[in-house]
Amino acid sequence: MDRLDEPRRQRGSATERLADTVRAAGWIHQTSFLAGRRLAQTALSDAPTTMDGLHAVALLRRLAEATTHASGHVANTISALAHGDIAASEDLLVQAKAALARTPVAVQDVGAALLRHDGVLYAQERAARDQTMTGSTAVKVSEAQRKGLAVFARGDAVVRTSHSGIREVATPLGAHLRATTIDALVDKKLVDLTPLQGTTERYGARLTASGVRTLLEARPVPSLPTAVPASIAARTGAPRPTGARR
Repeated sequence: MDRLDEPRRQRGSATERLADTVRAAGWIHQTSFLAGRRLAQTALSDAPTTMDGLHAVALLRRLAEATTHASGHVANTISALAHGDIAASEDLLVQAKAALARTPVAVQDVGAALLRHDGVLYAQERAARDQTMTGSTAVKVSEAQRKGLAVFARGDAVVRTSHSGIREVATPLGAHLRATTIDALVDKKLVDLTPLQGTTERYGARLTASGVRTLLEARPVPSLPTAVPASIAARTGAPRPTGARR
């Protein structure tokens, strides 16, 4: 987004603005290419997925569509600048920026959804190999707490406690969990916090047996109505999203 502001802030000639616009075009093209490549890899894979995985796919589709749309406007901007039409180029940049309005948020959300997807798959594997979980019980959790369980499922997360006693996730990056969510999971005995050696402020976070059971039995709340390919949706064992093409 900021890259598209650079040509507009540049008050020089059309030729002087052209270099910034070409750089912005390269960034948008790269983002579009990476989103498209990940979508293609997902479509060709036969690996199991999750509702969080479907959410990531839907976000990737939006990201690919937005960057493709913006690329067209930026290409027209370059053409306008090449012909010395600064007024037209500024209007086109505004349209490109509008197409990318939620792109930074979408990129972060894709990473968070993939993190949760990986956590759910890990929890499934752990439940399958750990016989001690057969007697564990699930408890009711909110969608925010379910997402927190998915983030902690791999067992490699680190929680940091501030001097004021507020908990936050130090790693993995992009977890985006509120302190109240972490506190609720600990209070419900769904997550164990173990002090890391040599520190009193950092803790390793790991799901308890009840936490694993709760995560696997919790029903994710769909975040996006966007349809995903039926071949991908089928790998979750869940009903195909409303509006999916037949």
